[in-house]
Amino acid sequence: NKLEKISDTGVLELDLFWLNNNFQRSLARYAKRSDANRLRKLEPNHRYAVIVCFLCQLYRDTMDHLVDMFDKLINKIYNHAQVDLDNHNRSQRKKIRESLRIFKALAELILDDSVQDATLRQTLFEEISKDMLLIQMDAVKTWLNGKHSHVFKLVKKRFSYIRQFSPSLLKHIQLQFENGEDSPLCEALEVLREMNNGNKRKLPDDVPVDFIPKKIRVLIETADGKVDKAAWECALLTAIRDEIKSGNISIGMSKRFCRLDDFFISESRWQKMRENFFMRAGLPDNPDDARSYLTVRLNKAYNRFLEQLPQNTYASVDEDGWHLSVDSAEQLDSESKKQLESLKGWLSGHMRVVKLPELLIEVDNELKITRHFMAANQQDAPRTEDICAILATIMAHGCNIGSYTMAQLIEGVSYSRLKNITDWMMTEETQRGALAQVVNAISQLDITQYWGEGKTSSSDGQRFAMKRKVLHQTYSPKFNDFALEFYSFVADNFAPFYSLPIECTDRDAPYVLDGLLYNESDLPLERHYTDTHGYTENNFSAFAMLGRKFSPRIRGLHKQRIYRIDTEKDYQSLTPLLDRKDRTINMDWIVEQWDRLGHFHASLEYGHVTASTAMKRLNGYSGKNHFCRANRELGRIFKTEHILQYMSNKALRQRIRRGLLKGEQIHALARDLNYGKRGRINKADLLEQRNSCSCLTLILACIIYWQAKEINRVVIEYDQEGSDIDLSLMEHISPITWDNVILYGEYVLDRNLIKP
Repeated sequence: NKLEKISDTGVLELDLFWLNNNFQRSLARYAKRSDANRLRKLEPNHRYAVIVCFLCQLYRDTMDHLVDMFDKLINKIYNHAQVDLDNHNRSQRKKIRESLRIFKALAELILDDSVQDATLRQTLFEEISKDMLLIQMDAVKTWLNGKHSHVFKLVKKRFSYIRQFSPSLLKHIQLQFENGEDSPLCEALEVLREMNNGNKRKLPDDVPVDFIPKKIRVLIETADGKVDKAAWECALLTAIRDEIKSGNISIGMSKRFCRLDDFFISESRWQKMRENFFMRAGLPDNPDDARSYLTVRLNKAYNRFLEQLPQNTYASVDEDGWHLSVDSAEQLDSESKKQLESLKGWLSGHMRVVKLPELLIEVDNELKITRHFMAANQQDAPRTEDICAILATIMAHGCNIGSYTMAQLIEGVSYSRLKNITDWMMTEETQRGALAQVVNAISQLDITQYWGEGKTSSSDGQRFAMKRKVLHQTYSPKFNDFALEFYSFVADNFAPFYSLPIECTDRDAPYVLDGLLYNESDLPLERHYTDTHGYTENNFSAFAMLGRKFSPRIRGLHKQRIYRIDTEKDYQSLTPLLDRKDRTINMDWIVEQWDRLGHFHASLEYGHVTASTAMKRLNGYSGKNHFCRANRELGRIFKTEHILQYMSNKALRQRIRRGLLKGEQIHALARDLNYGKRGRINKADLLEQRNSCSCLTLILACIIYWQAKEINRVVIEYDQEGSDIDLSLMEHISPITWDNVILYGEYVLDRNLIKP
């Protein structure tokens, strides 16, 4: 067993808390890429550090995979059971309709006042025979108490499948209960572990059952009143899954499912950066001042909304709630449309046609992006062969062609060379550095100022088919296939500055902070747009704590709740929406946890833990956790501020719409670029998937840089006077929606092979 072998080495007893997590991961990745000979050549101290970090990281990753696998197996069992139940119910439709018809007939007779009570029984049997009623009674008993009466009974039928993995799971997983070790669930877990260790099959008479919901508890008892072991164990594993999700159980030696306190940097480090952190966020560092600051800030948001309400044609409110109209589309007048078409035609007539390899060579000649993928001693005087090999590797992964196929398409670059570059040069750090250089170059072009200053950004996910059976393969009903999602970030100047692969069933919301905190560009990002999938109340809190604005476009916004702090304020027409107990923010919770709120978000910014890992864990916590409910309450304040601003500010709604549209245009180009293997992702390893995602984003950035620079060249070199060209319309021009870049390579027909 992998976990046991790593544990037997003794590396888990070493304290690595002082060593930066990113550095540990870097050493672990080095070990993963190395063979035994390469590791032997390292200096002893270096070699031991690499191996220790690799084993510790591997153990924690394996523990995460184990919990992930457990969660997906339980979900799979319940999903299959629900499908079986639905299929059974569909097969019984005729019988159910007949039973409902008889019930309707009986009800009509019973409710008919013209039928005397003395003759009711006789009349009922005249309408429905006794034999028919007996048949229907048997059917009803089967539906209410039979094996298809509840989905849990069908889960129990799969107990033999559950037993194939549950003993090993419970043996190796280290469950830590947040509420103490005396809970009924903890006692039940110890009972099951003792039974597994002793190879016992019979439950003790006093087996704990209080952890089982009341609706399920009646299903685990047998006819003689005893507890059914199979049903009890299924209920126990279900409860463990649910408690891990809700944060009431943490997993020892896990990255993603550890205790919440493990996500915080040390107290001494926090105290050193505390004052500067709150100052950059524009928030008071004193918890007592936070109460008055947030109250005044939210009251101002309400005042602005109420002042503009009489002129607001988009939103109105009454006792029934919000009433929203449809925003008029952003349309140019007919004259401007003609001028825009003239501008597009003029640019199209002067822009060069270029093949993708030539485009990448031009970009590299200017920006030297391939230097990021070279050793330090090669960067000053790189060889042409090395540059070609690196560009070929980027295209092989970014276009989903693969190293082997690319080696057949390009002369002079072998498969082993491409693989060596992939293994040793295409690291997360080098790819981020190359992308940041292109993004910064895009921002420095004069033409991109028409589109934006790089102060706002948007993010969204794009799904690609994925047929390979791996742990993180999930089914997307919308995509109607197994899929992997590339979650990408784009600035308002069209610069794609970050991307990462995620499971398509994951919500986008936990990953929103990753791109903003961990990109290496110089973009002065201040406000971020997402769609509904990127929104949670915790994200509002996180953005505020990090000194940024979060502006999601939320579907069904009129159904969202808004909140108040000041109960004495007159909210005028909004009073019906706020005059409820559950619409008042509990400021005591926020003040009590104010310092820890800053401490947590500073830890994300510092990189102590990946933001998406911590936010996924935080989003799963129940409202009983004091820190999580304070974070949620703080997020509700800023969510309310955003909703009020969104309802009353048409310009903001238009900016959000335009920002998200730029992301959709990026996705359209990415879909065209990812043409290899029919657009399907076949990579099994997460690092390989990240490599494909990063290379695709790098190529996108290079295309956008080249197109923007080409548009800039046309504007400078060609005289637009007398051509009915209005450069003020350049803000409506996109560097993406052009067909002058040939993406698909070159086909060579050898005439010498043709035999007429």
